[in-house]
Amino acid sequence: MSSTDDAANDDEARMYASEKEDNFRWVARWLATTSSHVLTEGDRVDQQVEDAVSALAEFAEIAHGSMDPAWILDPQNRKILARDGFPLAGYRALAGMRDGELLENIILVEKFKGNIGNLQGYTALRMNPSTAARQTIDSGTIKPQVILAFSGTSNLTHGLYDLMMVPVQYQPVSNSEGHHDWKIHDGFQRVFQSIREPAIQALKLAIKQMEKEAPNGEWDLVITAHSLGSAVSSLFLLDLLRFEAAWNKSHLPGGDPEMPIIPSSTKVTIAKFGHPRVVNSSLADEYRAQIRRFRQRPEKEEALTDWNIIGYMDGIPAAPPIKFGYVHLCERPFYLYHGRLYYVPDGEYEHTLFTVEEADPQRETDFHPPLFPKGGHNYYGSRDMERLQRRMKAIMPDVKEERTNSQPAQSGSGQNSEGDTSGGSKSPPQHNDPTWVKHYLEREKEEALAWASKAREKGKNYWGLLRSILPITVLILFTVSRLAIV
Repeated sequence: MSSTDDAANDDEARMYASEKEDNFRWVARWLATTSSHVLTEGDRVDQQVEDAVSALAEFAEIAHGSMDPAWILDPQNRKILARDGFPLAGYRALAGMRDGELLENIILVEKFKGNIGNLQGYTALRMNPSTAARQTIDSGTIKPQVILAFSGTSNLTHGLYDLMMVPVQYQPVSNSEGHHDWKIHDGFQRVFQSIREPAIQALKLAIKQMEKEAPNGEWDLVITAHSLGSAVSSLFLLDLLRFEAAWNKSHLPGGDPEMPIIPSSTKVTIAKFGHPRVVNSSLADEYRAQIRRFRQRPEKEEALTDWNIIGYMDGIPAAPPIKFGYVHLCERPFYLYHGRLYYVPDGEYEHTLFTVEEADPQRETDFHPPLFPKGGHNYYGSRDMERLQRRMKAIMPDVKEERTNSQPAQSGSGQNSEGDTSGGSKSPPQHNDPTWVKHYLEREKEEALAWASKAREKGKNYWGLLRSILPITVLILFTVSRLAIV
Protein backbone atom coordinates (compact mmCIF):
# COMPACT_ATOMS: atom_id res chain seq x y z
CA MET A 1 0.00 0.00 0.00
CA SER A 2 1.36 3.44 -0.95
CA SER A 3 1.99 6.27 1.48
CA THR A 4 -0.86 8.15 -0.25
CA ASP A 5 -3.24 5.30 0.53
CA ASP A 6 -2.00 5.22 4.13
CA ALA A 7 -2.65 8.96 4.48
CA ALA A 8 -6.12 8.60 2.96
CA ASN A 9 -6.98 5.75 5.30
CA ASP A 10 -5.67 7.71 8.30
CA ASP A 11 -7.74 10.76 7.32
CA GLU A 12 -10.82 8.58 6.97
CA ALA A 13 -10.23 6.92 10.34
CA ARG A 14 -9.80 10.31 11.98
CA MET A 15 -12.97 11.63 10.29
CA TYR A 16 -15.15 8.81 11.60
CA ALA A 17 -13.51 8.92 15.03
CA SER A 18 -14.40 12.63 15.21
CA GLU A 19 -18.12 12.13 14.51
CA LYS A 20 -20.25 13.58 17.30
CA GLU A 21 -23.49 14.32 15.43
CA ASP A 22 -25.92 11.51 14.63
CA ASN A 23 -25.68 10.40 11.00
CA PHE A 24 -28.85 8.29 11.36
CA ARG A 25 -27.35 5.21 9.75
CA TRP A 26 -29.30 3.20 12.34
CA VAL A 27 -32.53 4.76 11.06
CA ALA A 28 -31.59 3.74 7.51
CA ARG A 29 -31.05 0.15 8.66
CA TRP A 30 -34.40 0.21 10.43
CA LEU A 31 -36.67 2.07 8.01
CA ALA A 32 -35.06 2.33 4.57
CA THR A 33 -36.21 0.12 1.72
CA THR A 34 -33.82 -0.94 -1.04
CA SER A 35 -34.78 -0.61 -4.68
CA SER A 36 -34.46 -3.62 -6.94
CA HIS A 37 -33.03 -1.34 -9.61
CA VAL A 38 -29.22 -1.42 -9.76
CA LEU A 39 -27.69 1.98 -10.50
CA THR A 40 -24.95 1.91 -13.16
CA GLU A 41 -22.67 4.31 -15.00
CA GLY A 42 -25.61 4.99 -17.31
CA ASP A 43 -27.45 6.54 -14.35
CA ARG A 44 -24.63 8.94 -13.49
CA VAL A 45 -25.44 12.62 -13.32
CA ASP A 46 -23.43 14.89 -15.62
CA GLN A 47 -20.36 16.46 -14.02
CA GLN A 48 -21.74 19.93 -14.75
CA VAL A 49 -24.86 19.17 -12.72
CA GLU A 50 -22.83 17.51 -9.94
CA ASP A 51 -20.76 20.67 -9.63
CA ALA A 52 -23.91 22.83 -9.52
CA VAL A 53 -25.50 20.67 -6.81
CA SER A 54 -22.30 20.65 -4.76
CA ALA A 55 -22.10 24.45 -4.95
CA LEU A 56 -25.66 24.91 -3.70
CA ALA A 57 -24.93 22.51 -0.84
CA GLU A 58 -22.27 24.98 0.34
CA PHE A 59 -24.92 27.65 0.85
CA ALA A 60 -27.12 25.17 2.71
CA GLU A 61 -24.25 24.20 5.02
CA ILE A 62 -23.48 27.68 6.28
CA ALA A 63 -27.15 28.26 7.16
CA HIS A 64 -26.72 25.86 10.11
CA GLY A 65 -27.71 27.44 13.42
CA SER A 66 -24.24 26.92 14.90
CA MET A 67 -22.75 29.32 12.33
CA ASP A 68 -23.01 32.99 11.47
CA PRO A 69 -23.51 33.30 7.68
CA ALA A 70 -23.07 37.09 7.90
CA TRP A 71 -19.55 36.63 9.30
CA ILE A 72 -18.68 33.76 6.95
CA LEU A 73 -19.76 35.67 3.83
CA ASP A 74 -17.68 38.74 4.64
CA PRO A 75 -15.11 38.79 1.79
CA GLN A 76 -12.09 39.20 4.07
CA ASN A 77 -13.19 36.27 6.21
CA ARG A 78 -13.86 34.15 3.12
CA LYS A 79 -10.29 34.74 1.92
CA ILE A 80 -8.85 33.53 5.22
CA LEU A 81 -11.26 30.61 5.53
CA ALA A 82 -10.24 29.51 2.01
CA ARG A 83 -6.66 28.79 3.01
CA ASP A 84 -5.45 25.22 2.99
CA GLY A 85 -6.35 23.55 6.27
CA PHE A 86 -9.00 26.16 7.09
CA PRO A 87 -12.76 25.46 7.28
CA LEU A 88 -13.71 26.54 3.73
CA ALA A 89 -10.74 25.02 1.90
CA GLY A 90 -12.19 23.21 -1.11
CA TYR A 91 -15.49 25.12 -1.04
CA ARG A 92 -15.28 26.40 -4.60
CA ALA A 93 -18.37 28.63 -4.60
CA LEU A 94 -17.87 30.23 -1.20
CA ALA A 95 -14.09 30.34 -1.21
CA GLY A 96 -12.69 29.62 -4.67
CA MET A 97 -9.67 31.86 -5.31
CA ARG A 98 -7.75 33.14 -8.34
CA ASP A 99 -4.63 35.21 -8.08
CA GLY A 100 -5.39 35.95 -4.45
CA GLU A 101 -8.94 37.16 -5.11
CA LEU A 102 -12.32 35.50 -4.62
CA LEU A 103 -13.96 33.95 -7.66
CA GLU A 104 -17.50 34.89 -6.66
CA ASN A 105 -18.98 38.13 -5.41
CA ILE A 106 -21.49 37.04 -2.75
CA ILE A 107 -23.45 39.65 -0.82
CA LEU A 108 -25.33 38.79 2.35
CA VAL A 109 -28.70 40.58 2.45
CA GLU A 110 -30.48 39.42 5.60
CA LYS A 111 -30.08 36.86 8.37
CA PHE A 112 -33.34 35.86 10.05
CA LYS A 113 -34.70 33.44 12.63
CA GLY A 114 -37.99 31.75 13.42
CA ASN A 115 -39.43 31.71 16.93
CA ILE A 116 -39.28 27.93 17.35
CA GLY A 117 -35.78 27.06 18.49
CA ASN A 118 -34.45 30.15 16.68
CA LEU A 119 -34.29 28.23 13.40
CA GLN A 120 -31.92 30.26 11.23
CA GLY A 121 -32.07 31.30 7.62
CA TYR A 122 -30.51 33.92 5.39
CA THR A 123 -30.74 35.53 1.97
CA ALA A 124 -27.76 36.42 -0.18
CA LEU A 125 -26.95 37.56 -3.71
CA ARG A 126 -24.63 35.40 -5.77
CA MET A 127 -23.70 38.02 -8.34
CA ASN A 128 -21.36 36.07 -10.63
CA PRO A 129 -22.05 32.35 -10.02
CA SER A 130 -19.40 29.91 -11.18
CA THR A 131 -22.07 27.20 -11.53
CA ALA A 132 -25.62 27.30 -12.86
CA ALA A 133 -28.70 26.33 -10.87
CA ARG A 134 -30.62 24.19 -13.28
CA GLN A 135 -30.34 21.00 -15.31
CA THR A 136 -29.94 22.53 -18.76
CA ILE A 137 -27.30 25.17 -19.23
CA ASP A 138 -27.80 27.51 -22.19
CA SER A 139 -25.01 29.20 -24.18
CA GLY A 140 -22.83 29.74 -21.12
CA THR A 141 -24.82 32.66 -19.73
CA ILE A 142 -25.43 32.19 -16.01
CA LYS A 143 -27.64 34.75 -14.34
CA PRO A 144 -27.04 36.11 -10.85
CA GLN A 145 -28.86 34.15 -8.15
CA VAL A 146 -30.92 35.19 -5.15
CA ILE A 147 -30.16 32.59 -2.45
CA LEU A 148 -32.68 31.70 0.26
CA ALA A 149 -31.26 29.14 2.70
CA PHE A 150 -32.65 27.49 5.84
CA SER A 151 -30.80 25.73 8.66
CA GLY A 152 -31.36 22.10 9.49
CA THR A 153 -31.90 20.75 12.99
CA SER A 154 -29.36 22.50 15.21
CA ASN A 155 -30.69 22.14 18.77
CA LEU A 156 -32.87 19.99 21.02
CA THR A 157 -36.00 22.05 20.38
CA HIS A 158 -35.77 21.35 16.67
CA GLY A 159 -35.28 17.66 17.43
CA LEU A 160 -38.47 17.58 19.48
CA TYR A 161 -40.45 19.12 16.62
CA ASP A 162 -38.87 16.60 14.23
CA LEU A 163 -40.51 13.88 16.34
CA MET A 164 -44.01 15.45 16.17
CA MET A 165 -44.85 13.24 13.21
CA VAL A 166 -48.57 12.64 13.66
CA PRO A 167 -50.24 13.84 10.41
CA VAL A 168 -52.42 16.93 10.85
CA GLN A 169 -54.51 19.11 8.56
CA TYR A 170 -52.52 21.31 6.20
CA GLN A 171 -53.14 24.95 7.02
CA PRO A 172 -52.64 27.26 4.04
CA VAL A 173 -51.06 30.50 5.19
CA SER A 174 -51.33 32.41 1.92
CA ASN A 175 -54.46 33.69 0.20
CA SER A 176 -55.27 30.25 -1.21
CA GLU A 177 -57.68 27.54 -0.20
CA GLY A 178 -56.82 24.20 1.33
CA HIS A 179 -58.39 20.77 1.06
CA HIS A 180 -59.57 18.44 3.82
CA ASP A 181 -57.51 15.54 2.37
CA TRP A 182 -54.21 17.42 2.64
CA LYS A 183 -52.20 16.13 5.60
CA ILE A 184 -48.80 17.23 6.84
CA HIS A 185 -46.18 16.46 9.48
CA ASP A 186 -47.28 18.42 12.56
CA GLY A 187 -43.82 19.52 13.71
CA PHE A 188 -42.60 20.58 10.27
CA GLN A 189 -45.72 22.67 9.69
CA ARG A 190 -45.31 24.45 13.04
CA VAL A 191 -41.63 25.20 12.39
CA PHE A 192 -42.44 26.49 8.90
CA GLN A 193 -45.19 28.75 10.15
CA SER A 194 -42.83 30.20 12.77
CA ILE A 195 -40.23 31.24 10.20
CA ARG A 196 -42.42 31.99 7.19
CA GLU A 197 -42.89 35.73 7.78
CA PRO A 198 -39.19 36.51 8.48
CA ALA A 199 -38.26 34.47 5.39
CA ILE A 200 -40.74 36.39 3.21
CA GLN A 201 -39.40 39.75 4.34
CA ALA A 202 -35.78 38.65 3.85
CA LEU A 203 -36.60 37.37 0.35
CA LYS A 204 -38.36 40.63 -0.56
CA LEU A 205 -35.30 42.60 0.54
CA ALA A 206 -33.01 40.33 -1.48
CA ILE A 207 -35.13 40.64 -4.62
CA LYS A 208 -35.29 44.42 -4.25
CA GLN A 209 -31.52 44.64 -3.93
CA MET A 210 -30.93 42.18 -6.77
CA GLU A 211 -33.13 44.18 -9.14
CA LYS A 212 -30.78 47.10 -8.57
CA GLU A 213 -27.57 45.10 -8.79
CA ALA A 214 -28.24 42.58 -11.58
CA PRO A 215 -27.41 43.39 -15.22
CA ASN A 216 -30.67 43.99 -17.10
CA GLY A 217 -32.47 43.24 -13.83
CA GLU A 218 -32.60 39.50 -14.61
CA TRP A 219 -31.82 36.87 -11.99
CA ASP A 220 -32.69 33.35 -10.81
CA LEU A 221 -34.01 32.21 -7.43
CA VAL A 222 -32.39 29.38 -5.45
CA ILE A 223 -33.94 27.87 -2.31
CA THR A 224 -31.64 25.42 -0.53
CA ALA A 225 -31.45 23.61 2.80
CA HIS A 226 -30.44 20.44 4.63
CA SER A 227 -32.49 18.14 6.89
CA LEU A 228 -35.29 19.95 8.76
CA GLY A 229 -34.50 23.03 6.68
CA SER A 230 -35.21 21.10 3.49
CA ALA A 231 -38.72 20.31 4.77
CA VAL A 232 -39.22 24.00 5.53
CA SER A 233 -37.89 24.96 2.09
CA SER A 234 -40.37 22.67 0.33
CA LEU A 235 -43.26 24.15 2.29
CA PHE A 236 -42.02 27.65 1.49
CA LEU A 237 -41.89 26.82 -2.24
CA LEU A 238 -45.37 25.30 -2.11
CA ASP A 239 -46.71 28.42 -0.43
CA LEU A 240 -44.90 30.67 -2.92
CA LEU A 241 -46.33 28.81 -5.92
CA ARG A 242 -49.86 28.61 -4.52
CA PHE A 243 -49.85 32.29 -3.62
CA GLU A 244 -48.68 33.26 -7.10
CA ALA A 245 -51.40 31.14 -8.72
CA ALA A 246 -54.10 32.75 -6.57
CA TRP A 247 -52.64 36.24 -7.04
CA ASN A 248 -52.57 35.93 -10.82
CA LYS A 249 -56.26 35.09 -10.79
CA SER A 250 -57.51 37.73 -8.39
CA HIS A 251 -55.14 40.67 -7.81
CA LEU A 252 -55.94 44.25 -8.68
CA PRO A 253 -53.39 46.47 -10.48
CA GLY A 254 -51.17 48.29 -8.02
CA GLY A 255 -51.82 45.87 -5.15
CA ASP A 256 -49.06 44.94 -2.72
CA PRO A 257 -48.67 41.14 -2.68
CA GLU A 258 -47.98 39.42 0.65
CA MET A 259 -45.36 37.17 -0.96
CA PRO A 260 -42.92 37.99 -3.77
CA ILE A 261 -44.24 37.45 -7.29
CA ILE A 262 -41.58 35.72 -9.39
CA PRO A 263 -40.83 37.61 -12.65
CA SER A 264 -41.44 35.70 -15.87
CA SER A 265 -37.72 35.81 -16.73
CA THR A 266 -36.70 34.26 -13.38
CA LYS A 267 -36.06 30.54 -13.11
CA VAL A 268 -36.46 28.83 -9.74
CA THR A 269 -34.34 26.02 -8.32
CA ILE A 270 -34.89 24.20 -5.04
CA ALA A 271 -31.97 22.06 -3.84
CA LYS A 272 -32.72 19.84 -0.82
CA PHE A 273 -30.28 17.58 1.01
CA GLY A 274 -31.39 14.83 3.40
CA HIS A 275 -35.07 15.71 2.91
CA PRO A 276 -37.52 13.78 5.13
CA ARG A 277 -41.04 12.85 4.10
CA VAL A 278 -43.34 15.77 4.93
CA VAL A 279 -46.84 15.31 3.46
CA ASN A 280 -49.37 12.70 2.41
CA SER A 281 -49.99 11.66 -1.20
CA SER A 282 -52.86 14.10 -1.69
CA LEU A 283 -50.81 17.15 -0.69
CA ALA A 284 -47.83 15.80 -2.65
CA ASP A 285 -50.05 15.76 -5.73
CA GLU A 286 -50.84 19.45 -5.11
CA TYR A 287 -47.11 20.25 -4.82
CA ARG A 288 -46.40 18.52 -8.14
CA ALA A 289 -49.42 20.17 -9.80
CA GLN A 290 -48.13 23.60 -8.77
CA ILE A 291 -44.72 22.79 -10.25
CA ARG A 292 -46.36 21.65 -13.51
CA ARG A 293 -48.36 24.89 -13.59
CA PHE A 294 -45.25 27.00 -13.04
CA ARG A 295 -43.52 25.12 -15.84
CA GLN A 296 -46.15 26.35 -18.28
CA ARG A 297 -44.02 29.49 -18.54
CA PRO A 298 -42.13 29.98 -21.84
CA GLU A 299 -39.04 28.12 -20.55
CA LYS A 300 -41.24 25.15 -19.54
CA GLU A 301 -39.14 22.50 -17.75
CA GLU A 302 -36.33 24.94 -17.07
CA ALA A 303 -38.69 27.33 -15.28
CA LEU A 304 -38.45 25.26 -12.08
CA THR A 305 -35.78 22.74 -11.14
CA ASP A 306 -36.45 20.40 -8.21
CA TRP A 307 -33.23 18.80 -6.99
CA ASN A 308 -33.68 16.40 -4.07
CA ILE A 309 -30.54 14.54 -3.00
CA ILE A 310 -30.79 11.30 -1.01
CA GLY A 311 -27.53 10.21 0.60
CA TYR A 312 -26.39 6.63 1.02
CA MET A 313 -27.22 5.33 4.53
CA ASP A 314 -28.91 8.58 5.53
CA GLY A 315 -31.94 7.52 7.53
CA ILE A 316 -33.70 10.91 7.46
CA PRO A 317 -35.13 10.51 3.92
CA ALA A 318 -36.62 7.19 5.09
CA ALA A 319 -38.56 8.95 7.86
CA PRO A 320 -41.33 9.29 8.75
CA PRO A 321 -42.17 5.82 7.41
CA ILE A 322 -44.63 5.32 4.56
CA LYS A 323 -46.97 3.40 6.84
CA PHE A 324 -47.61 6.68 8.69
CA GLY A 325 -49.15 8.01 5.48
CA TYR A 326 -46.18 10.12 4.28
CA VAL A 327 -44.64 10.24 0.80
CA HIS A 328 -41.77 12.06 -0.87
CA LEU A 329 -42.45 15.21 -2.88
CA CYS A 330 -39.83 14.88 -5.63
CA GLU A 331 -40.39 12.04 -8.09
CA ARG A 332 -36.92 12.18 -9.70
CA PRO A 333 -34.38 12.60 -6.91
CA PHE A 334 -30.63 12.07 -7.09
CA TYR A 335 -28.82 9.39 -5.11
CA LEU A 336 -25.46 10.32 -3.58
CA TYR A 337 -23.16 7.33 -3.26
CA HIS A 338 -19.46 7.55 -2.38
CA GLY A 339 -19.25 11.12 -3.66
CA ARG A 340 -21.06 10.45 -6.96
CA LEU A 341 -24.59 11.43 -7.99
CA TYR A 342 -26.99 9.10 -9.78
CA TYR A 343 -30.44 9.62 -11.27
CA VAL A 344 -33.13 7.65 -9.46
CA PRO A 345 -35.31 6.00 -12.12
CA ASP A 346 -39.03 6.62 -12.48
CA GLY A 347 -41.20 4.98 -9.84
CA GLU A 348 -38.33 4.34 -7.40
CA TYR A 349 -38.40 7.63 -5.46
CA GLU A 350 -39.79 6.16 -2.22
CA HIS A 351 -36.73 3.91 -1.87
CA THR A 352 -33.79 5.49 -0.09
CA LEU A 353 -31.19 2.75 -0.58
CA PHE A 354 -29.87 1.50 -3.92
CA THR A 355 -27.33 -1.05 -5.06
CA VAL A 356 -24.68 0.70 -7.12
CA GLU A 357 -22.54 -1.01 -9.73
CA GLU A 358 -18.82 -0.43 -9.44
CA ALA A 359 -17.72 2.69 -11.32
CA ASP A 360 -15.76 2.45 -14.56
CA PRO A 361 -12.08 3.11 -13.68
CA GLN A 362 -11.52 4.51 -17.19
CA ARG A 363 -13.81 7.47 -16.52
CA GLU A 364 -11.66 10.44 -15.58
CA THR A 365 -13.85 11.58 -12.70
CA ASP A 366 -13.60 8.13 -11.11
CA PHE A 367 -9.86 8.33 -10.48
CA HIS A 368 -10.45 8.97 -6.79
CA PRO A 369 -11.32 6.41 -4.11
CA PRO A 370 -14.90 6.30 -2.84
CA LEU A 371 -15.70 9.28 -0.63
CA PHE A 372 -17.32 8.73 2.76
CA PRO A 373 -17.90 4.96 2.34
CA LYS A 374 -20.14 4.72 5.43
CA GLY A 375 -22.53 7.37 4.09
CA GLY A 376 -24.79 9.20 6.52
CA HIS A 377 -26.72 12.42 7.08
CA ASN A 378 -23.78 14.85 7.29
CA TYR A 379 -21.85 14.06 4.11
CA TYR A 380 -23.73 15.93 1.39
CA GLY A 381 -22.01 18.00 -1.26
CA SER A 382 -19.21 15.40 -1.11
CA ARG A 383 -17.95 17.06 2.06
CA ASP A 384 -17.75 16.36 5.78
CA MET A 385 -20.41 18.83 6.92
CA GLU A 386 -19.90 18.10 10.61
CA ARG A 387 -16.23 19.02 10.31
CA LEU A 388 -17.19 22.49 9.08
CA GLN A 389 -19.64 22.90 11.97
CA ARG A 390 -17.06 21.74 14.51
CA ARG A 391 -14.38 24.09 13.23
CA MET A 392 -16.70 27.10 13.02
CA LYS A 393 -18.01 26.48 16.55
CA ALA A 394 -14.42 26.60 17.80
CA ILE A 395 -13.68 29.82 15.92
CA MET A 396 -16.74 31.83 16.92
CA PRO A 397 -15.84 32.46 20.63
CA ASP A 398 -12.60 34.13 19.47
CA VAL A 399 -14.53 36.12 16.87
CA LYS A 400 -17.06 37.32 19.46
CA GLU A 401 -14.27 38.38 21.79
CA GLU A 402 -12.61 40.33 18.99
CA ARG A 403 -15.91 42.03 18.18
CA THR A 404 -16.15 43.36 21.70
CA ASN A 405 -12.62 44.75 21.50
CA SER A 406 -12.60 46.31 18.05
CA GLN A 407 -14.74 47.60 15.18
CA PRO A 408 -15.75 45.00 12.54
CA ALA A 409 -13.57 44.80 9.49
CA GLN A 410 -14.73 46.61 6.37
CA SER A 411 -16.03 44.39 3.56
CA GLY A 412 -14.52 44.41 0.10
CA SER A 413 -15.87 42.85 -3.07
CA GLY A 414 -13.09 40.51 -4.19
CA GLN A 415 -13.57 38.74 -7.51
CA ASN A 416 -11.47 37.82 -10.54
CA SER A 417 -11.59 35.41 -13.44
CA GLU A 418 -8.18 33.88 -14.19
CA GLY A 419 -5.64 31.58 -12.59
CA ASP A 420 -5.70 28.82 -9.99
CA THR A 421 -9.00 27.96 -8.24
CA SER A 422 -7.77 25.60 -5.55
CA GLY A 423 -8.87 27.83 -2.69
CA GLY A 424 -5.54 29.03 -1.33
CA SER A 425 -2.37 27.48 0.08
CA LYS A 426 -1.33 26.57 3.58
CA SER A 427 0.52 29.35 5.36
CA PRO A 428 1.26 30.56 8.89
CA PRO A 429 -0.66 33.51 10.31
CA GLN A 430 0.11 36.76 8.52
CA HIS A 431 1.07 39.87 10.46
CA ASN A 432 -2.36 41.48 9.87
CA ASP A 433 -4.44 38.37 10.55
CA PRO A 434 -7.07 38.55 13.30
CA THR A 435 -6.32 36.74 16.58
CA TRP A 436 -8.70 33.88 15.84
CA VAL A 437 -6.41 32.68 13.02
CA LYS A 438 -3.52 32.05 15.42
CA HIS A 439 -5.80 30.25 17.89
CA TYR A 440 -7.32 28.19 15.08
CA LEU A 441 -3.93 26.99 13.85
CA GLU A 442 -2.88 26.16 17.41
CA ARG A 443 -6.02 24.03 17.90
CA GLU A 444 -5.51 22.26 14.58
CA LYS A 445 -1.91 21.46 15.50
CA GLU A 446 -2.92 20.18 18.94
CA GLU A 447 -5.67 18.01 17.43
CA ALA A 448 -3.27 16.58 14.83
CA LEU A 449 -0.69 15.76 17.52
CA ALA A 450 -3.35 14.20 19.75
CA TRP A 451 -4.56 12.03 16.87
CA ALA A 452 -1.03 10.96 15.97
CA SER A 453 -0.36 10.07 19.60
CA LYS A 454 -3.59 8.12 19.79
CA ALA A 455 -2.70 6.24 16.60
CA ARG A 456 0.78 5.38 17.96
CA GLU A 457 -0.75 4.20 21.22
CA LYS A 458 -3.20 2.08 19.29
CA GLY A 459 -0.31 0.60 17.32
CA LYS A 460 1.53 -0.17 20.54
CA ASN A 461 -1.56 -1.86 21.94
CA TYR A 462 -1.86 -4.03 18.83
CA TRP A 463 1.84 -4.96 19.05
CA GLY A 464 1.48 -5.68 22.77
CA LEU A 465 -1.50 -7.92 22.08
CA LEU A 466 0.42 -9.69 19.32
CA ARG A 467 3.41 -10.27 21.62
CA SER A 468 1.15 -11.66 24.33
CA ILE A 469 -0.60 -14.18 22.10
CA LEU A 470 2.41 -15.11 19.95
CA PRO A 471 3.97 -17.59 22.45
CA ILE A 472 0.59 -19.26 22.99
CA THR A 473 0.02 -19.50 19.23
CA VAL A 474 3.47 -21.04 18.68
CA LEU A 475 2.86 -23.56 21.51
CA ILE A 476 -0.51 -24.58 20.04
CA LEU A 477 0.95 -25.01 16.55
CA PHE A 478 3.88 -27.02 17.94
CA THR A 479 1.50 -29.29 19.93
CA VAL A 480 -0.76 -29.84 16.92
CA SER A 481 2.20 -30.68 14.68
CA ARG A 482 3.55 -33.18 17.25
CA LEU A 483 0.16 -34.87 17.57
CA ALA A 484 -0.05 -35.13 13.77
CA ILE A 485 3.33 -36.88 13.67
CA VAL A 486 2.26 -39.33 16.38
